[in-house]
Order: sequence, then structure tokens, then C-alpha cells
Amino acid sequence: MTNIHEANHELLAEALEKKDFRAIKQIFKSLEIADVGDLINDAPLDETPTLFRLVSKTRRSSVFSYLTIDVQEVMLEELPDGVLTPLVNEMEADDRTKMLEELPFEIRNKILLRLSPEERKIAWQLLSYPEESVGRLMTPDLIEFSPDMKVSDALELMRWSHTNIPEEQLNFLFVTDADGRYVGEVSLARLVTSDPPTKKVSEIMRQKHVTLNPNDDQSKAVDVFRQYDRSYFPVTDDNGILIGIVTSDDVFDVAEDEATEDIQQFGGQATLEDSYFDTPITTLFKKRAGWLAILFLGGTITSACLKHYEDYTLTMAWLVFFLPLIVSAGGNTGSQSASLVIRGLAVREMELSDWGRVMWREVVVGLGLGLVLAALGFARAYVWDLGNAVSMVVGLTVIFIVSFGAVAGAMLPFIFKKVKLDPAVISSPLLAQLIDIVGVLLFYNVAYYLVKNWDKF
Repeated sequence: MTNIHEANHELLAEALEKKDFRAIKQIFKSLEIADVGDLINDAPLDETPTLFRLVSKTRRSSVFSYLTIDVQEVMLEELPDGVLTPLVNEMEADDRTKMLEELPFEIRNKILLRLSPEERKIAWQLLSYPEESVGRLMTPDLIEFSPDMKVSDALELMRWSHTNIPEEQLNFLFVTDADGRYVGEVSLARLVTSDPPTKKVSEIMRQKHVTLNPNDDQSKAVDVFRQYDRSYFPVTDDNGILIGIVTSDDVFDVAEDEATEDIQQFGGQATLEDSYFDTPITTLFKKRAGWLAILFLGGTITSACLKHYEDYTLTMAWLVFFLPLIVSAGGNTGSQSASLVIRGLAVREMELSDWGRVMWREVVVGLGLGLVLAALGFARAYVWDLGNAVSMVVGLTVIFIVSFGAVAGAMLPFIFKKVKLDPAVISSPLLAQLIDIVGVLLFYNVAYYLVKNWDKF
């Protein structure tokens, strides 16, 4: 796939250099819409309007939906009205909403003025829903049947509605009562194969299924799609009236954004609005500096602990050899536990009430892992001829810190979730500091006690 992508880039670059617009048109015609969008996204910004005008008119609105917001903004500024007006009117409502909510206020108004009265009403309706809500994802384009309608009449209605409905949504057919309330749905295959065609739609439809509300959070839509494994869900208002549909492609984007946000926050930084290379260096600095400063100040507590045990270090120099090993063992174990629990909470695999079960499992796992790593640490110290006392100090401390890391890593996300904080943001940085401090305290105190009293055992 990568080789094909690179080959297309080379062909496009060569055609651009020769100004062979006919060849560019042919390249765009032969590719999938998503691939055309990728090629335009990767082209220099000043060339994107020219390239876009070489896309066939029937594919422009679809290709436009695959462009990044930066490229879209350039297009909206540079394209002539004769291209721009039909483009924004032909875009699918959900894709247009996604674009409008990202655009600067002035450009957004410019686009709204170019919409037909019907499309402008739809745009304002979708933008009126809260940000991050299902209403921003849905499209109102759908086909509705009456339950008393004959199958033959339903098929005829579809023929007349086809020009206004995106082709991929012709399989999403819904049944509503006289007041527009959602009562069920029917598949295109069921309609076509129904015999006799005089049957009523109510006889072949599937009864009312799970629905979404336009004010639901988008994360709920992700959970519903994951639970029921469907490609679409109807959206109904508080009175049960069918007002739109959400499809899986839009929910995939939400899931990807949420996953990206969690990964970035788990590393101890604010989330990026754009991709890494599209984010200015000054923004990268600001996003990362805050947490690093907090973590650095937190690290001074660890330094204070080490200073407090300065005398131990002078008399037991071997402590320095094993401190990084022990602290990293606890930190790595804690990170594993935290990542498992954060994911479990995010995908509703576990609830807050499951903290007891999780803690018990992590205690058992932590002790098991601690014993394995303790054996390795004991062997390392013994091979270095540091004596049984030192070997035992290392082994016992590893058991303690690994067990503590497993439990702390698992419980911190529950605690932060309980107090309405994002576990992904805070768990990892705080866990690292906590393991450092507890590791130093455990190691030095176990060492002092065992070495001092070894002869008594």
C-alpha cells in the first residue's frame, strides 16, 4: 500500500511539473476518493485549489470531506463562487458540520451565506447542538416509510428520493408513525425480495431498536456502536421523533480522537489540536512545559528523601547500584496496571464499583511479579559478591515496590474517576513520582534494618 501511495505521489508530482492537467485528471479519476484526498492533502497549499478543480464535479464534495481543515480553509478562500457554492451545498450534512465548527467565524458566515435556504436551516440546526454531542455527528438525510405503506409504494418512494440521499445511506430505511416517531426499520434487501409487493411495510420491518439522542455525548455513541456492532443508529429527540442518523465512519473518527487524546495525556502533556508536524514548535513547548515543571518540582521530594539518607549512602555505597533498578521495576509495574484500568474504565469494561475486585487481582499479580523480579535481583546482588544481607535487601524491596506499584497503578485511575478527574491525564505523572518516593523510602529503610540486624537472624 505504501509503495502504491508513493507511486501516485511521484506521478502527480511529474504531471504537475509538466503542467499536464489531463494526466492529473486521469490520475484522480482512477483512484479511490480517499486516495485523491490524501494526494491533495500532501500537495503544497498554494497548489491545492488548482488540483481540486481537476477533480470531476461528481466527486468534489466527497473528496472535499477527506481534506484536512487547513486545506479546506484554503479552498474556501480561493475557489470561485461557481465551484464553491455547489460544493458546500452538496456536502453531506455531518461532514459540513464538522468543517463549519472548525472554521474561523468570518469564513463560517461566508459559507452559510452560500447555502440554499434548506441546507442553511439544516446547518444551523446541527450547529445548535452542544459541542461533542451526537447532534454534531448526525445527518438528517434519510428515507422514512409509513408502517401502512405497501412494499411496492415504498420502493417507488425510494426511486424518487434517490437523488437527495447519499448512495451509501440507501440501506438505512426507517419506519415512522403519523407523528414521525420511530417505530422500526427495514432493509433494502427485505423490500426488494418481499413477495407479494402488496404486503405492508409493518409486516416485514424489524421492531424499534436502540436509538441515540442528539444531546448525548459522542463518547456514548462510541460505546453504543461498540456494544451492538452495527454500522448505523437512528437519532430521536426526547419525544421519540426520528430526526437523523449517525453512521459508523463518523463514530470511528470520534473513537480515534479519544484514543489519541488519552495517549497524549497519559504521557503527561496537554492534548494537541493538530497533528505533530502541523503543530508549531512554540505550541509543543507550551503543551509540554507545564507538566514537566510540575514533575520536576515533584522530583525534588525524591531528592530530599535521598539527602535525608545521605549517611546511609556513604556507609552502604551499593545502595546506589540498585536504586534505579528497584524504582524502575515498581514504575513499570504501575504503568502496566494503570494502562489496563484506564482502558477498562474508558470502554466500560469495568465500573467504579469494581475497584475491590481489581485491587484483589492486582495484589495477587503484584506479589507474583514481585517474587519473579526479586529472584532476579537477589541473583544479581549475589553474583556481585555483595553478601546474603544485601541480596536479601534487594529481593525484599523488589517484592514490596512491585506489589505497591501494581496496586497504586490500578487504584489511582479509580480515585481520579471518582472525583471527576480524567485518569489518563493525572495517573501516569503522579504514579511516577509516587513510585520514586516510596521506592527510596522502602529501599533505604529495609537496607538499614536488615544490614544492621542481619547477625540476629
